[in-house]
Amino acid sequence: MQLNQQTDYALRVLILLARETQRAEKDPDLAPRLVTIREIADFYRISHNHLMKIVTRLTEQGFVHAQRGRGGGLRLGPDGLAINVGQVVRVMEGSWQMAACFSPENTCPIQGNCQLEWTLHEALQAFLSVLDRQTLADMVGTIKKPQPQLIQEIRQMNRRG
Repeated sequence: MQLNQQTDYALRVLILLARETQRAEKDPDLAPRLVTIREIADFYRISHNHLMKIVTRLTEQGFVHAQRGRGGGLRLGPDGLAINVGQVVRVMEGSWQMAACFSPENTCPIQGNCQLEWTLHEALQAFLSVLDRQTLADMVGTIKKPQPQLIQEIRQMNRRG
């Protein structure tokens, strides 16, 4: 499964803001610094205009708090580090039309005689269930080195894809 670019960037924004929140939590004398969209765009080397659209959506959904004006910027919304990754992915992805049979206008001649739709639906649910168990706190926690076998499997999948 591949996330769309908006979801990828949304998660990057949230992880950056989570790091800032985490930094401030380590020192009680510090408040989380507001981070500007320009800083995020420059850091990740992505379009400022594209990022504006993504941040607007994150703000509308309550994942991010935006403070306008001079000295303004972004910080995590009220749920902070407890923001659920699965929820963010669902909001940003929108439709999960992984194949023609997911479409309301499905005209596949083998519809009803094929298990592809069910199989992909089951795979999607498994994918989302893993994301549902993760929060932003998990995303910025201690990085564990993956097992060598897992790395080999990922490389093999990437060669095939």
